[in-house]
Order: sequence, then C-alpha cells, then structure tokens
Amino acid sequence: MFARRGFDGATLNMLAAAAGANKALVSYYFGSKEGLYDVVIATLVGETVAAVTRGFEPKGDPAADFQRYVAALAAAVAARPTFTSILMREYIAGSMQSRRRPAQEILKFYQMTAARYDSGRRARIFRKIDPHLLHLSIIGPIIHFTLTARFREETFGRTIDGLSSPDAESFARHLAALTLDGLRRTD
Repeated sequence: MFARRGFDGATLNMLAAAAGANKALVSYYFGSKEGLYDVVIATLVGETVAAVTRGFEPKGDPAADFQRYVAALAAAVAARPTFTSILMREYIAGSMQSRRRPAQEILKFYQMTAARYDSGRRARIFRKIDPHLLHLSIIGPIIHFTLTARFREETFGRTIDGLSSPDAESFARHLAALTLDGLRRTD
C-alpha cells in the first residue's frame, strides 16, 4: 500500500483493510501510522541488507569480492521492487532524512560498499576515489534497473525487434565490470 500510494496516500483505513485488521492496532503496536511506516522501511532495508550478506561472502580477492558484492546487491534489490518504490517516494518527497531509524538503516548499504572499496585499496588494486560517489554509482543504476523492470518486460521485444530485457544477474555482471574498470589502478 505504501509503495503504491506513498505515506500520505495510504490511509489507516486502507492499511487496516489490506491487513484484515482493526486500524486501532496500528496505534497499539506502532504508536502511529508514521511509526508503522518507519518499521516497514527499516524492515525492508534490514531484509535487503541480510539478503546481500547471505549472497556475498568475501574470499580475499578484492576484485572478485567486489563483483560478487554488486551481484548480491543487485539481486537483493531487484527481488524487492516494493522497497525501491517506497524509497524513491521518500527521496522525491524529501522526507527520508527526517526518518531517523530508516535513514540509519539505509546507511548500511553505503557501509557495505565502502568496506568492499577499502579492501581493494588496502590490496592496492583500487585507485583512490570517493567511496560515497562509488556507492552512488552502483546503487543508482540498480534502483533504476529495478524500477524499470516492468516497463522493459512489457515494452522491449514488442516495440523494438531483437531488444530483450536483461535479468538482474547479467545486469549486475555488466555493472560490476564497468565499475571495476574505473576502480582499477593504472599505475
């Protein structure tokens, strides 16, 4: 409901009806609709972070680890299109920064990217760059890929002969390869 209608558009009555519950339970368990929303966002972030962690284990080769990390991140985000829809609504509305708990959870994605980058720097195979810019360069395309999945599936091939929609795995390989080309030291 939050993904389709946003925070303001999802009324307590709608939420209760969708959950098959009394709307008074929102106040009882979460304090308010905002409390419920914060828990929803934090839960989605937590599940996505956990999926990345399960899908990726560093093995000591920073470049290969980075590729596996991007693949795990892309797979985890692509598997949760509701997550990206809610986040984009929050970012567009300018309200994510006012939601302390979800904002803290979101930082975990940056921390994972920074850890992969730091590993490559310590091994002296990645050049010096801003890890925040690196993270934005990775997460932006992944979010765009996820948000446009339905469009690609319904449009490509039907409107443009021979053009098909890539799956998350092939997209992640491509993104990791492009990013690694930019990260590698050339000296």
